[in-house]
Amino acid sequence: MALQREALIDVAMGYEPADTIVTGGRVVNVHTGTIKAEGIAIKGERIAAVGDVAYAVGDDTEVIDAEGRFLVPGLIDPHCHQWHTYANSTVFAACRLLHGSTTIVDGFYGHAIVNGLRASRYFLDELLATPVKPIFVTPTMCYTQNRGIGFPASPNAPSIEDLRDSLTWPETKGIEEISPELMLYQNQRDRALLSLMEEALDMGKVIQGHSAGMTDEKITNAWVASGIMHNHEIVNASETRRQAELGIWIVIREGSACKDIEACLPVITEEGYHARAFQLCTDVITPDWMLERGQMDNAIRVAVQNGMDPMTAIQMSTIQPAEFYRVNHDMGMIAAGRFADIVFVDTLEGFEIDRVMANGRVWVEGGKLVSQLKNPDYPDWLYGTMNIDRVLKPEDFRIEAPAGAGDTVKVQCINTRDGSLETPGSVETLPVVDGFVQADPENGINKICMIDRIMGTGEVGVAFVKGFGIKEGCIGTTANVFNQNIVLVSASDEDMAAAANETIKMDGGFIALRNGSVEASLPTPLNGLASDLPFDELFERQFKLIDAWRDMGCELETPQMNLEFVSLVTIPYYRISTKGLAYMTQDRFELAELFVDEAA
Repeated sequence: MALQREALIDVAMGYEPADTIVTGGRVVNVHTGTIKAEGIAIKGERIAAVGDVAYAVGDDTEVIDAEGRFLVPGLIDPHCHQWHTYANSTVFAACRLLHGSTTIVDGFYGHAIVNGLRASRYFLDELLATPVKPIFVTPTMCYTQNRGIGFPASPNAPSIEDLRDSLTWPETKGIEEISPELMLYQNQRDRALLSLMEEALDMGKVIQGHSAGMTDEKITNAWVASGIMHNHEIVNASETRRQAELGIWIVIREGSACKDIEACLPVITEEGYHARAFQLCTDVITPDWMLERGQMDNAIRVAVQNGMDPMTAIQMSTIQPAEFYRVNHDMGMIAAGRFADIVFVDTLEGFEIDRVMANGRVWVEGGKLVSQLKNPDYPDWLYGTMNIDRVLKPEDFRIEAPAGAGDTVKVQCINTRDGSLETPGSVETLPVVDGFVQADPENGINKICMIDRIMGTGEVGVAFVKGFGIKEGCIGTTANVFNQNIVLVSASDEDMAAAANETIKMDGGFIALRNGSVEASLPTPLNGLASDLPFDELFERQFKLIDAWRDMGCELETPQMNLEFVSLVTIPYYRISTKGLAYMTQDRFELAELFVDEAA
């Protein structure tokens, strides 16, 4: 068998010419924190030498002039979710390349909730066929789901044995985010999950964490003792500071769902905590955000705008994730032996990307893809996941007022807002007509529902929500964390029923419906979560969808994220479930009373 790195040695020694030489650039050395004018010799997919590499130029060597630009290692997103972008892995990869991300970390857990671990494997393989390199993390959230608060897992949820098998996949470097509820309290501890974690640690793999609002030091220490190594659910300086002190790598989010850099970064920039304990990530980003605003490149720009030195921000997006996932022999810096993943930028502060090289080939030039990536033919088993066997009617969404109610009632209302996944409540007064409580769209209060499309129960939970601002019509989705059910927000029961039926008909996706007619939609028929559309068509439909939602009154910056995260998830506070209104804190869950007792 040929030695994979022997060709690199021969180029570095001058025995053979390089395939490609990059000259005229300033190499950003994230290993030393220095910048130096250097050449780069590339053989195949990897770097053979850095420095004065003129000796490696042969008759057939391609020479690329960087024209004085900074040469940055390909960016690594240490925590993200392909399914949250609603794109298939091919379109996801194309968008990642446009913004300089050549490696991402994902377990594709959302797909596995619907269709088991084979779905994670499928989208991993699809991504492996692109220039973007996946670091796979075993997706335990498709196993845990909402078990910790008493809800059963989906029928196709992987078993611990399935997850244990995925630990042996060659792409697997760790375990995806694990929250505390199934490991800390003895009365609900999942020892099989703990066993999986210990096995992963014994194999030299890492374990991501997921815990919001974790201020109790007893809980934090127990969580770290279990083997948890990082947390991305950090939203303020206090959490950032203390969790880092207790041994957690802090992964600061900057995406369409959460923008935490401004609140968390002062621990480094003002208090002097060492940046080696921190990384940047996107976590959750919508298609329009991913294409237009950016991803890890945007996180770097925002960090710099908030007082961070550009070199440090780049290190938190390259070498530090590579070292954490123990792949720094392959990526994370521009050095011999690493993949030739190079981002050509005009300035480090503005991080304006001119060209992106991945695996030794230029894929982006002048801010545009050099060649398109082609979607595969998707298998039939990824389709047909709307497990609903009836037509929904307006009566399914009516809320009967309490006995003896007058013309109005007080209700507990879910509140959603920009920039946060937390959903506090507010007490609102709503009208009663013919014995049924009505939404009040003129005052910003809509009806919200969750319809089971996974378990086959036919359950429909209904409550009220403030923040979407839908004046008329209905918006909806089939993508939501841990649930993947249909969630709709509407100004009327009639449009809610029509939108539910149209969503089922299109095999899942996002919808804008008004007066019974669909005005825009983004179908996501792959597990009801991802589009099978090519790049241009997906984004055309995404922009049309958001325009329609805006016209219906929604002013939220990224309303798709709000629609996903009002669902039942282990983040505080009020949530919608198939059983109605729910309430969640770090250590408490209950189905909540919709009506507020004025006498209490």
